[in-house]
Amino acid sequence: MWRSLWRSIDRFSLQHFKSVITELRQIKVVNEQNRDTVVDLLQTIVEIVTYGDRQDPLIFECFMEYQVLAEFVRVLKISTSSTIEAPLLQYLSIMIQNMDSEHAICKMLSAIDIAVSSKISRDTLCLLVKVHGDVVVSFPMYTEALKFAQHEEKMIQTAIRALTLNIYNICDDNVYQFITTPPASIYFSDLVSSLRKQCLQLDALVNSSEDKCTHQRNKDIFLKTDKIVDDLFYFKDMLSVGESRLSRVVTQNLLSLLILPLLLPLLKLGENKFLVLQVVGGKHLINGVAGLLLYHYMALCQRDAIATNGDTAGSTGDASPLLHLLNDINIKVSDHEAEGEKEININYLLQHLHVQTSSNSHFDGSPRDDNVCIERFGIFAYLFSDNHSISLASLFLLLTLAENKDLEHFPASLLGMSQSRGLMNNCESAFLKVDGSILVGLMPQILKTLLKVLACQPPVSPPMQWHTGWFLRKLLQCQGNKLTDDNIHLFNTSYEQSRECLQKELDGCWFDHIPDTIGHEWGSCKKALELQFHVKDPLFTLELEICQQAIDGNFNSCFAWERMVDAVKVFILHLQLKALICMGCLLEKPSLESPSDSDLGKTYSRDISSASFGSEVSLGSGIPCRIAFSYAGVRDIYLVALARGISGKLILAEKHPFRSQRGIVIAIAPLAGLSQPRIDEDHPTWLHLRIREFEPNFVKAKGSQSKVSTPPADGRWTLGFHSAKACETARLLILEETCKQRSSVESMLAPLLREDYLVNVLDSQGD
Repeated sequence: MWRSLWRSIDRFSLQHFKSVITELRQIKVVNEQNRDTVVDLLQTIVEIVTYGDRQDPLIFECFMEYQVLAEFVRVLKISTSSTIEAPLLQYLSIMIQNMDSEHAICKMLSAIDIAVSSKISRDTLCLLVKVHGDVVVSFPMYTEALKFAQHEEKMIQTAIRALTLNIYNICDDNVYQFITTPPASIYFSDLVSSLRKQCLQLDALVNSSEDKCTHQRNKDIFLKTDKIVDDLFYFKDMLSVGESRLSRVVTQNLLSLLILPLLLPLLKLGENKFLVLQVVGGKHLINGVAGLLLYHYMALCQRDAIATNGDTAGSTGDASPLLHLLNDINIKVSDHEAEGEKEININYLLQHLHVQTSSNSHFDGSPRDDNVCIERFGIFAYLFSDNHSISLASLFLLLTLAENKDLEHFPASLLGMSQSRGLMNNCESAFLKVDGSILVGLMPQILKTLLKVLACQPPVSPPMQWHTGWFLRKLLQCQGNKLTDDNIHLFNTSYEQSRECLQKELDGCWFDHIPDTIGHEWGSCKKALELQFHVKDPLFTLELEICQQAIDGNFNSCFAWERMVDAVKVFILHLQLKALICMGCLLEKPSLESPSDSDLGKTYSRDISSASFGSEVSLGSGIPCRIAFSYAGVRDIYLVALARGISGKLILAEKHPFRSQRGIVIAIAPLAGLSQPRIDEDHPTWLHLRIREFEPNFVKAKGSQSKVSTPPADGRWTLGFHSAKACETARLLILEETCKQRSSVESMLAPLLREDYLVNVLDSQGD
């Protein structure tokens, strides 16, 4: 009896469900004070409905009778902030996705228009549209959902896009007619306009002169880029549906509102602009871009072909289909007279620019003058720009077009592609071997431009050099790895610069890590050079625009580490490119052999080399001195410096209390990182040491491109000796042991740095 009074409430009972609904109905406003309570009520309702769908049909009947979905909508309306929208949508989505009863799903969809996404099918779609005759006149769920398409909450935006894509995949002809005609089709133009605005904002941010190297600026650039990439993939998903009307309206908007207006400045010399363009696919999109970029050359070829052979219609060299494609595209241009914008046909505008360009150039259609004209205007002026980022981006855009399987034969052959379409993934392809093509004629200049990037002083960043090397390898493969004499001289100059830069690091504070760094970066460089064209990130030029913190002249060991790693990266790149030019292939990681330890096998050296904090070591030839610690006062210690092979340590040890020739290690520093030990000018018995505190292992773990934003400060030791002579002896000991260690590293790297390294590699392969 008493137990029945304390019986717990069945949280999945119909009675409890009604009480929760009643409590939700009593909510008059949703604010920060009661938000958590409302979220709990929504969660409880979803849990009970999901349970009832499988166990108790009466629960769903109650759900419909009490019009709980309408309560959900009411909660949204009475909310004073947007913080309730995300969880409500999330719980609603969970409830719909976990429903198994088709009867329940149909009743829910027929009751109210909501974003449900995955449960929409061809059978349930008819419940969501209003039809007059055979014409869809209203699609409330779709049109209402689009109102949240640009919502600031990422999850809501993702849900809306999932819903629209599901609708596009199941639509019939009548629904597609509704979606692709105004006013519903305005969604696509609004979406493209928003994307264009984002691109222009990113362009302005990248080219801003203020705060070029701030962490926040770089973070903002990557955030904006991520959003742009998300939008581009959304468009790609739309085109992947494969419905002709949807593809046409999406492509037309992308061309007329985004791609062509951004690319149009490439047809005339003007201010260089940073371009973020990722081709999302589609035959019309690819050929529209190709038609714009190559319009001038196609028009000239068409004119010359007609003059020579008469009508070329239907021939493989006919540019008419591509030129006609542009007739259907209008873009908005500034109208200074009306102080606004006006629509103009892109073909008319291109013809106007073509006449201007032709009248200002010496191009007469003859092969011998082609290159003289090409270098003066259009995208090829950007290809040979002094701005390396724009130059690489322009080359990547041209190769992207040439590689695409949807590109028409005529522009493909104009760029240098044959019918085989074997381009960048197969060095035996016919790419860039089509006689008379633009890129074939410009190949020596293109290679020279790329080599100038490698050889420029001051040097560009290693990422830019690696990307440049990637282009060089691709183009050299298709050219039979051949360079002109001038280009060979240019490359040799660049190679010598990279070798001298690495040799300079042998005098730095990280020379002991150079062999390991070569082993670590070798594979990364080879992988970057061998990257297949289709997986190359088209936004790689963005990282080239991100300003990297200057490290020249900075003696902090962290920046010195980054400088050493950069020198290794650049040298490995040049060595691999030299192997490609001379041998036709890339090199595998070399085996760097340590110098023989036969003369270093003494117990004393092994004792010191294996020392760690708190361990016991032989004092040997240690020099007595004193050091003051902020936490332990002045202590009498011994300084022990020893190099063994490519490793070396400086040890401070206290004398063992019971063993006179032994000491306890209290501090250890890398010998190579001591820089130049310095005797104090005013106190000749004081020796100042600079200790590298930076630990590079965690940078390797994060990736070879990692940079440390807040490096630790270098340590400072000041040792006091009983006489100036003892202080000088300690300084010379440190320099002598450091010299031994450096010599071992130099001996290990010597084969790699010799002029005849590749000859020796070939000889070893022959053996």
